[in-house]
This record gives sequence, C-alpha cells and structure tokens, in this order.
Amino acid sequence: MSERSGIGSGIRSGLVALLRVRLGIARLLLIVVGAVLVLAGIGFVSGWRPSLTNPFGQERIDRSPPAVLRSLTDLSEYHAASAHFEVVVDLADETRFIPATLRGERTLFVGVGSVDSVVDFGKLGADAVTVSEDRRMVSVRLPAPTLSEPRVDPEHSYVVARQKGVLDRIGGFLTGSASDDRELYVVAADRMTQAAKADGSVLTLAERNTTGMLRGLFSALGFTTINVSYADAR
Repeated sequence: MSERSGIGSGIRSGLVALLRVRLGIARLLLIVVGAVLVLAGIGFVSGWRPSLTNPFGQERIDRSPPAVLRSLTDLSEYHAASAHFEVVVDLADETRFIPATLRGERTLFVGVGSVDSVVDFGKLGADAVTVSEDRRMVSVRLPAPTLSEPRVDPEHSYVVARQKGVLDRIGGFLTGSASDDRELYVVAADRMTQAAKADGSVLTLAERNTTGMLRGLFSALGFTTINVSYADAR
C-alpha cells in the first residue's frame, strides 16, 4: 500500500512540474507578444519602423568612367534676355485603312524650355566703336540680337498620355523596345523658336538690356555721351 502511495505521489509531482513548465512557456510567449504589440503601437503613433536589412536588396553601382574634356571654345556672345515657354505637342502615327486601336501611336507631350536672345560681340568690326577726340563721347554699332538654340528642360518636360494600338503594344513587348521620345523634344524646341520669332519681344528686350549694360560700362570709364545702335534689322 505504501509502495502504491509513493508511485502516485511521484506521478503527481511530475504532472505538477510539467504544468509549471508549460505555464512558464505560455507566460514567456505572452510577454513576447505584449512587447511586440507595444512596439507596434509606438511605431504607429510616432511613425517609427524597425530597420530590417534585406540581404537580397538591390543596390545601384555607378561604374561610369570620368568625363573626358574634348575641347574648349571661346564665347563672345552676350545673352541679354531669355524667353521661357511651355508648349504642348500632340503627335500621332497612323496607318491608312487600319484602325488606330490596332495600329498606331498617339502621344501628348508638354515641353518646358527657353530661348535666349544674344548679341555676338565677336562680329564687331574695326569701326564698330568710335570715340571723340575729347574722349567724352562714344558710339557703338552692334549686330542685331539673334535667337539662340532652344533648350528643352528634361526635368520639367513630361509625357501626359500615350496611346498605342494592340499590334504596336505586342510588337514592343516582343522586341523589348521602348518608345523613342527624341522627336517630341525636337518638335517642342522648334515650336519654341517659332514662338520666340513670332513674338519678337525677347529680341527687343535684348537690345534694351545690351544698351543699358554698355551705357553703364562706358559711364564708369568717364564717357558722358554714349550712343548704341544696331545693324542688320531683324
């Protein structure tokens, strides 16, 4: 009888110990879960997120060689004024007798850029500047301002919409070729030049600014009468 009591007591002791172990594990899990929830709540309120490094994350490496200086050019042009433009280019490539939904492409592009008005001092002749004997009067005859090459800003120019036919989309997918936007920039630059020529105000402003610059320069040299004129009417 005493032997059976001893066996029963041992079993009960083992069960109690096992129950304590399981309660300890459950308590540990509750602590871990509670800590995770607390951190998540703090992150939600403050915007903080734990930083976990992705071992397979992508990294961009620039292996481009340094720029090579090919030439230097002396500049003699005075950029006296600048006109800023925003043009809308709407180009469509269509195929006769085939619906645009099957074959064709239409692109809506907004080009942002500028055209300068410049005076080329490199074209001044020997008689372009005349000075009076008393060195109080100076006369300067300059070439008329001209328009520079337009500059289309790639950072602010963008494609608004692009529509392609089904066949063009399939062809681009199979060949892996993307749309070429160079023509859009060329057309936008040409329209900026046309607008600057049609308006003409940037050329007028260039004459006024150049005249003001020269008068300030010669006044500082002691001249009291300064005449500035322009040849080659636009």
